[in-house]
Amino acid sequence: MLASCCSQPDLSGKWNILKVNGEDITVIGEEKPFVEFNTEESRVHGFTGCNIMNGAYTLEGKDFTFGNMATTMMAGPEENMKAERNVLEAMGKVATVKADGEKLLLLDENKDVVMELGK
Repeated sequence: MLASCCSQPDLSGKWNILKVNGEDITVIGEEKPFVEFNTEESRVHGFTGCNIMNGAYTLEGKDFTFGNMATTMMAGPEENMKAERNVLEAMGKVATVKADGEKLLLLDENKDVVMELGK
């Protein structure tokens, strides 16, 4: 039982961004914000609402950070731009990660959920 409580969550694959700071993510259009983790290379790819992002992440135990992120620079509908700003701001606050059933919770240093992801 002790081993399962302390093991790293499985990040692999594509995760839809469901909530940021407790608010549902809504965007105009068919493509919804997501992050996709390449666990073999510690890389992340995704869509933030208007733009594509790519970069790296670090996971040590449950300590988690995004780093060296780059995005394209396209504009879009205001609702999508707002969603994108919220996603990118939240990514900068992430300090730890935990699995919660079918969801992945990204938390800040105060253990407050800043992003909720689902498959």
